[in-house]
Amino acid sequence: MLAWSPLLVQKIEIHALDFVLRKLQLNRHRDAEVAPHGHAYAQLILYLSGEGVQTVNGRRRRARAGDLFVIPPHVPHGSFVAGRSRPLCLVLDYELEDAGRVRSAHRTLSPATLNELHALLSRVPRKGRLTLADYPAILAVVARLLDHSPVAAPPVPTLFEKLCDHVRAPASFGKIARDLGYHPDHLTRKLKRESGLGLRALRDRVRLESAQAALQGKMTVAEAAARAGFDDPNYFSRWFRRQTGRTPSAWRP
Repeated sequence: MLAWSPLLVQKIEIHALDFVLRKLQLNRHRDAEVAPHGHAYAQLILYLSGEGVQTVNGRRRRARAGDLFVIPPHVPHGSFVAGRSRPLCLVLDYELEDAGRVRSAHRTLSPATLNELHALLSRVPRKGRLTLADYPAILAVVARLLDHSPVAAPPVPTLFEKLCDHVRAPASFGKIARDLGYHPDHLTRKLKRESGLGLRALRDRVRLESAQAALQGKMTVAEAAARAGFDDPNYFSRWFRRQTGRTPSAWRP
């Protein structure tokens, strides 16, 4: 029996310069240990939730949500569950023209980046043949995982800052655009050029971060819903689970 349950498996062959993406997989680990093993290709392993211990070339590291591991070709690696919650991991199989450029590495993604990845993965079909419309989300996932820039974020555009304040309120997108002096379509195009997000995606991100902060502060689900701009706690709970894969109650410490 496999030591994990595959929730999403897409065998892909995307070529970009000297990079080839072979497969994207989402695994929920079982209690069994994943014995050390190696591959002819490189892997990126991202812990989306849960807790475990990741082994790479005999070295062990405790892993939690946001921990990203780069595994070069033929390097032995494995894992096992540690803690009360079994890990949910995103695994990318890929190759570089110069395989020697891949080095073992570990870094921790910010909560905001992790939220972006959850939203992008929700747009990837769990099975079946991919269409061209599915590729932008997959490429965006790859770009974020391969980004080795410093953790510190670049300066936030002024329009982005203004919108972050406006989208917290339950106003329509048309009213938000008018309040800022834009036609809704023009505002959406401008926002996408500056941040890569549309109005709806920005609202979801701002509301999610507000809800997560409230839940981490031990507010009730109803209080977190109100803080994030939702009138109906039940609808908020369903929305929160779509965004993160977990219920608001499971997110609380």
